[in-house]
Amino acid sequence: MENQKLGFVQLYRSITKKSWAKDVFLRTLWDNLLLAASHAQRTVNFKGNTWILQPGQLVSTAADLGLSLCDRKGVPTSRDTVERMLAFFTKEGMISIDGEKRKGRVITILNYAEYAEKIDNLPAHNSAHISAHNKPSNGAASEGGAAHKAAHKPAHHEQECINKNINTNPLNPPTGGKKVFNPLDIPIPEWLNSTAWREWVQYRGQTKKPIKTAITVTKAFGLLKECFDEGHDPVEVINASIANGYQGLFKPKFPIRRQAAESEPEPHWNSEESWKEFL
Repeated sequence: MENQKLGFVQLYRSITKKSWAKDVFLRTLWDNLLLAASHAQRTVNFKGNTWILQPGQLVSTAADLGLSLCDRKGVPTSRDTVERMLAFFTKEGMISIDGEKRKGRVITILNYAEYAEKIDNLPAHNSAHISAHNKPSNGAASEGGAAHKAAHKPAHHEQECINKNINTNPLNPPTGGKKVFNPLDIPIPEWLNSTAWREWVQYRGQTKKPIKTAITVTKAFGLLKECFDEGHDPVEVINASIANGYQGLFKPKFPIRRQAAESEPEPHWNSEESWKEFL
């Protein structure tokens, strides 16, 4: 049941026709990326930094990925080798990478939504579930349970093995009926003014530069969070970009205004402290 709740990853047979598919390390790394990618939005802590991951994203380093790629003697793959493999996937248009190499980078699997889907959302699962529950048991409770299980198994098997959208290219899954990305579908953090963020999204759309990817939203949230932590108001950061006609958000260059510390009262002229420099 736990596996069903977390969902599964679809692997297309046509991937075996790719020239790089014979490289067992490339194949294994690709599988690891698919399996490690977040299936829903979540916040993770990696090497002391907080990351807001969207579906299809994971945060890691080349060294950490290499620990899961070992030879028969248990020797992990070197960081440089993993970097070359990641560069290959990037060149092939399979992933995008953002961040620092040693502190952690966000790896985004492009078109991840086409690779993973929750079983609970599949039509075969739902129809089998409903029909099994609605089927009369004829007075035998055990028969109802058997009908439920019997309906589930073929439905799952059929859904996993028969895909209406047959894909001939594992790197470019079918896009028919694909929903246009809406940045406002991503939950807005509590510390960020929702009205200001909506205005920013609307502004980008009006200037013919709409926000098209989840990683763009993640990076924007990250920059605004840094500004917030440093004492800047994210609303002012957004308003400044809109007022200046910018297409991106930028950290303010001016220092944060802080109230001057209250000056301590000067000691009495005849006190011991006042006479110290003369004694």
